[in-house]
Amino acid sequence: MDERSESMDEGAGNGEGCTEGACCAQGVGEGAPPTALRRDEAGDLRIDAGFCLQFLRDVRDVAFATVDEDGLPAVRVVDVMMVDEGRLYFVASRGKAFYDQVMRTRFVAIVGQTSDFRTCRLRGPVEHPDDPAEQRRLVDRVFELNPSMAELYPGDARYVLEAFFVEHGQGEYFDLGRYPLLRASFTLGGEPVERDGFVVGAGCIGCGTCVDACPQGCIVLGEDGRARIVQEHCLRCGRCREVCPAGAVEAR
Repeated sequence: MDERSESMDEGAGNGEGCTEGACCAQGVGEGAPPTALRRDEAGDLRIDAGFCLQFLRDVRDVAFATVDEDGLPAVRVVDVMMVDEGRLYFVASRGKAFYDQVMRTRFVAIVGQTSDFRTCRLRGPVEHPDDPAEQRRLVDRVFELNPSMAELYPGDARYVLEAFFVEHGQGEYFDLGRYPLLRASFTLGGEPVERDGFVVGAGCIGCGTCVDACPQGCIVLGEDGRARIVQEHCLRCGRCREVCPAGAVEAR
């Protein structure tokens, strides 16, 4: 179950939804209910890199995006096989286009979603251990944690797989199953970066037009009379910028 589907020329779209032939072979203990939200001692939500990596592991079957040899986007569902010491691990067989794409670009974008509309996404560079002994160790560890893999790759067939990991990158947790929605950015193995979105600039006239127009109700008027966007609840739809009569809402 290194890949649940591939590009159209490799058998996807055959009506079965799984080119590996064992979509439902996940063994007991290999997956878990998606990670519950945690709170700190003050009661504030704790959504950090550790939480989000575990969330993706619990979802397990997540979408991986790469770029093919023609410079076009390619997406398939791949299992998150292991999370350990701030790293997210996955495997790919050497005969797959996915393997070639990851080896060439050394970069992936990942997204997983639960049935209750909680999403986590991560994008960053991919590391590939070159030492054969380390590769065998990691593949063996993956099979220990994911016993159903032996149904697809019995015996030494497992060693057609190679392990990769992501330990640096940027990501976001996004919960559309609540109102207002909740979003939180995180950084994996590096300095935090400011995320895309909208802010209200100095030209705000305090008319409240954006407050009334916001579909998530996440814009408030401060004590100074100027509007402020509560970023953790912002849909980033741009409605506020479209309706602002003063042109004070800016993309960042």
